[in-house]
This record gives sequence, structure tokens and C-alpha cells, in this order.
Amino acid sequence: MPLSKLALATCIALALSLVQPASANQISPAQAGEIAQRQTGGRVLAVKPADGGYQVKVLTPDGSVRYVFVPGR
Repeated sequence: MPLSKLALATCIALALSLVQPASANQISPAQAGEIAQRQTGGRVLAVKPADGGYQVKVLTPDGSVRYVFVPGR
């Protein structure tokens, strides 16, 4: 069952709080990719800066392509 947008945003925010050092202002593209990969279980195809965060293109285990937004802070 796919996660709702709110559930996905909550999971991403939680993951960011675990990955991001308290003093850092921005996450790296690699960290954004790791977060998206953990959330989807898929393979990261691309990470692009977008709207203060990153748009991560992921190939899911079922073969579909999804775009996940990961906030930069």
C-alpha cells in the first residue's frame, strides 16, 4: 500500500532528523538519495536540486519510477 503524502513527509522529516547533524543547514544530494532509497526501497536514478530541497528519481522494486521530494533542511 503506498504511503500518503503526509505519511511520506513525516517519514522524511524523521529521517532527516536522524541523518542531519544539528549544526548543518543543508543536506547533501547523497543524503537526499539515501533518504529516498530508504523510504521507497528502490534504486536512486537521479538527484536534482528543487525548491530548497531535492527531487529524487527512484526505480521502485515493482519496476515503476517515482519522484520523491526531500527537503533540504
